[in-house]
Amino acid sequence: MKFNITRKQAGIGILLIIIVPIIYNKISGQITGFIQRQAMLMPKEVVVDNPHTEKVNISAEATGRVEAKYSVDVVARVPGFLIKKYFKEGDFVKKGQLIFKIDPREYQIEVNNSLANVNQYSALLKNAQQELNRANALIKEDLISRSDVDQSLATRNQNKALLDAAKQQYELAKVNLSYTDIKSPIDGRIGKVQITEGNYVTATSGSLVNISSTNPVYLAFSLKGDDFVRLLQASNNFNDVEVKVQFDSGEWYDETGVIDFVDNKIDKDSGTISLRAVFDNSKGWLVPGNYMKVKLTAPKIVDYMVVPQSCTKGDPMSGYYVWTVKDNKAVRKDIEVSNSVNNNWIVESGLNFSDVVVVAGIQNVSAEGQKLKIIDNEDYVKNLNAGK
Repeated sequence: MKFNITRKQAGIGILLIIIVPIIYNKISGQITGFIQRQAMLMPKEVVVDNPHTEKVNISAEATGRVEAKYSVDVVARVPGFLIKKYFKEGDFVKKGQLIFKIDPREYQIEVNNSLANVNQYSALLKNAQQELNRANALIKEDLISRSDVDQSLATRNQNKALLDAAKQQYELAKVNLSYTDIKSPIDGRIGKVQITEGNYVTATSGSLVNISSTNPVYLAFSLKGDDFVRLLQASNNFNDVEVKVQFDSGEWYDETGVIDFVDNKIDKDSGTISLRAVFDNSKGWLVPGNYMKVKLTAPKIVDYMVVPQSCTKGDPMSGYYVWTVKDNKAVRKDIEVSNSVNNNWIVESGLNFSDVVVVAGIQNVSAEGQKLKIIDNEDYVKNLNAGK
């Protein structure tokens, strides 16, 4: 069977093939848009609840820096050539342990010479004393004049003074000789050598090496004035405040610190006050120079207003806010938060306990004044538990 299709009919067919999809897409798009608009007009479901109270210890957080309790720059106390060191850089050293040696030969000679002077003046004094004893005996028999006795006494006293000076010089020479043995003044970890063997050193040469104590250690930090006052009011002058520190990994150090220093004023420029805690560091995990998160907790317990962290939006820089519901419409409320506890934010301002806060379905709220369908949080939880 043959079909005779005219050119006009073929053109109409082609035109239909082109136009029909266009019309379909347009109509379907309008239908879809209408459906979406209708859906947007329908109230979105949200779960709501009122802010709750939670009993919390008064606390504050800061950033602190670990410091060695003792940090000593070892310097030469007498000049000389540095001939030997007795440690490996990074080792732990004990107080009194020999760490450097300065060439002692000239100091040993000085000790020997000083001792010789002591012996010489000791002999002269002994002889002068004998002369004085004889003079005292002879004057009793009028065999010598009084001036001869005075001269013997003066000679004896002069030699005694010379002997005393020689003894002092001898003691000084021994001290200088002892300084050629440079010993660690504290227990601690020894650092990198700054001046190596073979160099001529003096007291002005600077540090040979640094030694820092490792146990206990200090944690120095600053608190905002408001946090300081709150903790002060909730503690016994900070004597019973618990101090914890956190590593970068999020792990908390298992030892608790004790406040051992509180500055006497709040800095007028920064609005902060300096404090310091002392920590046992027998494990060596707290390394001087490291920055760590510090949390201070006072013993006093207070009731705080809290909301779930999951229902807040924003960030610490721009601030946080929550969506509340009034007359079934969304209302934004900016809030000020402080610490977190049990996945909740402690709300310092911006909310009342009577406020109805969106705690779930927050993604369904997009604008102020949006109509919402409210589901009570208690009913929501019951339905969830029933479906398990």
